[in-house]
Formats: sequence, structure tokens, C-alpha cells
Amino acid sequence: MRKSGWRGYVFSRAIAVLMIPQRVQNLVLRTYAEKSGIRYLLSATEYHMPGSHMMLESLYPEFRKLEGVLFYSLNMLPETKAGRRALYAALKKNGCGLRFALEELSASTAAEQRELEDIFVCRRLSAKPPLEILS
Repeated sequence: MRKSGWRGYVFSRAIAVLMIPQRVQNLVLRTYAEKSGIRYLLSATEYHMPGSHMMLESLYPEFRKLEGVLFYSLNMLPETKAGRRALYAALKKNGCGLRFALEELSASTAAEQRELEDIFVCRRLSAKPPLEILS
């Protein structure tokens, strides 16, 4: 089966406490896709509900037809490690890539995904008071 391109993924809620209009997110995705030479498909827009990834999860069956998923930002990934692992597994099962336009990062391989998880560990640790990290 011929893969159709890269599906965009944008939020209708705050991304790392900033409200980025969907129009701007899609513009960044389109520009990144053009620069990267990938075929950009219209974006799925996540619901406004906090912590929701229902639209992302609804894309899982479509992964078999896609080359990959193009997120506006890595700050849009599921907050839980289990949620991110489920995404990585669904992508791997279907031979799909994963990219983040704002940061110009790829997380399509297991090694890249481990590096991405390191970023989440660093963020979690940096959010804690110094004495809590040492205990």
C-alpha cells in the first residue's frame, strides 16, 4: 500500500501555557513540510479539554495509510509515559514516522524516542525543588 503523506496534529488549547492559534500552528506545519520535502495532509485538531488526546488516538487506525504524523510541538505529546509509549507502539506497528515542526525534531526511531523521553525526564526533574531531587 502506498503511504499518503504526513498528517498534521494541532491543539485548540494552550501548548506549554501559550495559546497558539490553529492558523499559526498549521502555517508552521506547512512551512516545515515544504522545507523538509514531505507531503503535508490537513491537520487533526485536538479537543480543548485538558489532557485530551482523543483526536490523536482516533488517528491510530489511519497510521497504516500515513508516512507519519507531524506535530506542531513536542509539548503536545501525551503527558504520561504510558500515553507516549502507546503512540510510539502504534507508529512502529504501522511503519509511521513522528516529527515536531517547531523544534525541528524527529522521533521516528527507537533511539530518537529514547532521547525524547530523556527530555521529559529532565523537564520533570527541573520542575521539582532542588532538595526534593536530592532526596
